[in-house]
Amino acid sequence: IPGPAGFSPTFFLIILVGYTFGGRMGFLMGAMTMFVSALITGGVGPWLPGQMITAGWVGQSSGVVRSLAKSLRWSGKPGEVVLLAIFGAIWGLLYGAIMNLWFWPFLGAASGQSWLQNAGFLENVGRYSTYYLATSLIWDIPRSVGNVLTLALLSSPVLKVFHRFRMRFSFQFSGDRS
Repeated sequence: IPGPAGFSPTFFLIILVGYTFGGRMGFLMGAMTMFVSALITGGVGPWLPGQMITAGWVGQSSGVVRSLAKSLRWSGKPGEVVLLAIFGAIWGLLYGAIMNLWFWPFLGAASGQSWLQNAGFLENVGRYSTYYLATSLIWDIPRSVGNVLTLALLSSPVLKVFHRFRMRFSFQFSGDRS
């Protein structure tokens, strides 16, 4: 369900699934969330593979936050939620910046904002940065703020449920049984 000005609660579950169950499950959650959402809402188009891969990266990289929380001994403490909120803020901006790349080279943007074939890498990065600041940052900030709010307010109870589910449905081999 899209919210106002680019905010979507979609990333909340993608981040928490990747955080709790690991990067592989996080990638699958992100990619499949975008795929199923596009089928339900009619948002299937040439942008969909980019959305699926980028949302998959969101889930996959959230496993790094789990490692950081463990190394700081913040698992189960308020610092865990702070780390998740910061992570959500960063991906709120980064997701939009990455998604613009699928069409930016083909766009006839204003002078100094479009891709030039003969320009160097740094010049095109500068042109993309100008384009991003002029067109997309205003949409990505609400996504970033929305990620922070949903993660800060709702992640603790959902993490408890996910941790309980992971503990209940995992097993270990206790030796040779032959």
